Amino acid sequence: MNKNEPLWRRSRNAVRGFLRAVAEERSLRTELIASVGAVLLLLLLRAAPLWWALTTVLIAAILAAELLNTAIETLADRVSPELDPLIGRAKDFAAAAVLVLSVAALLVTVLLLWTQLGNVGRVARQGLRWQPR
Repeated sequence: MNKNEPLWRRSRNAVRGFLRAVAEERSLRTELIASVGAVLLLLLLRAAPLWWALTTVLIAAILAAELLNTAIETLADRVSPELDPLIGRAKDFAAAAVLVLSVAALLVTVLLLWTQLGNVGRVARQGLRWQPR
């Protein structure tokens, strides 16, 4: 790929790379399924726009980190197919980036549920009818 190619051609290459990663990487497929679950949860809870924005940014960050992790692993395996401690460390660091973002997404999910279900409990104690936002 020539870096001076038109935008449409570079975008086509990026889409091809994304589809190849989806086809070959189980972790990416798992994260995509979790992303669909997160969107369904937001719809179910009728979450406020801020929750949508936060979730969208986290989903994009997790998927981007996973794609970078895959690129690093692929390149490292090509450069040094034998076990190398430094390459192992680089792979571990890239995987840790995905883990950090995934934990952040889990915490956001817990906070969303706590906020929404806290409203349910408060309304039930007051004897009022609760409706999600």
